[in-house]
Amino acid sequence: MKRYEVLKAVVILQAVCMIALTGMVMVKVWPLPGLRGNEQGEQTSPPAPTGSEGSGQKAVATVGGQPITGAELTSELYRQYGDEVLRVMMLRRALELESKATGLRISQEELDREIASVAEGYGDEEAFYSMMREQLGLSKEQIQEEYRYRLLLEHITIKDITVADHEVDRYMQDHPEQFEPQLQFHLRWIVTNTREQAESVLAKLMDGESFAAMARLYSQDEFTAEDGGDLGMIDADDPFYDGEVLAAAAGMSVAEIAGPIELTEQGYAIIELAGRKSTSNLASDRLFEQARKQLALERAKPLNVMEDELLKRYDAMIMK
Repeated sequence: MKRYEVLKAVVILQAVCMIALTGMVMVKVWPLPGLRGNEQGEQTSPPAPTGSEGSGQKAVATVGGQPITGAELTSELYRQYGDEVLRVMMLRRALELESKATGLRISQEELDREIASVAEGYGDEEAFYSMMREQLGLSKEQIQEEYRYRLLLEHITIKDITVADHEVDRYMQDHPEQFEPQLQFHLRWIVTNTREQAESVLAKLMDGESFAAMARLYSQDEFTAEDGGDLGMIDADDPFYDGEVLAAAAGMSVAEIAGPIELTEQGYAIIELAGRKSTSNLASDRLFEQARKQLALERAKPLNVMEDELLKRYDAMIMK
């Protein structure tokens, strides 16, 4: 899973936690769009939840002496995330029911392998959990639970898909890039608006200034400046990063600094290669089963279709 997919998943998870704390009060049955309609066949959306009288009017912040109440915060969270978060919560309940009905479970070993695979893009698991905690306020337990549900959905989706051994062999031959070690760079960068600024920063670095300190002072990249310009671990062929930067990193030694590099969209960059590694091959039997699962997922119905079927199977309804 790419980093942007992880972020999307955990932002939704964070919204689940935030809205759950507001204490939603819902009293009438409201059918899920696409599952059931109301008596007139119309689709409606659940209203923002309201807290107990008085408690929602307590100020949680002030700006210029004007309060922002708990009720306003709850309403805004519900407006932005309500439909999607409620669907996630209902899907989790449906998945648990299906797990009990089918006997499918996610072992701790499988969960650990999945987390380790995701964490490769962040350096290691400690760095991955630290980033999620610092930037999104999510605990290790919350992250693991999110991935447990994802794996469970995949297992439920492919449980009736049969993939023969010879088909797996052919799939691995046709997609060698998915099963070979991959080169990764651990990069830091400082982004400036002009070449002159970049050359000035580079001169300071050559005089012994700290790369992290220079990034905090001069980098125009707001997403990495506070972290000393740290981009984490990046695949050598990652299409979401500037090709010139990756090409330069390929010819660098660890701890070497290079630049200025003209960027496609952001000006100029000074980069430091903090480390490199090649993802190691898994044991052959694990690679084989990984390929079997991937092929099964390609043949199975899309995961979002499986989600809709589970909600229908367990009469999912929203209370209004």
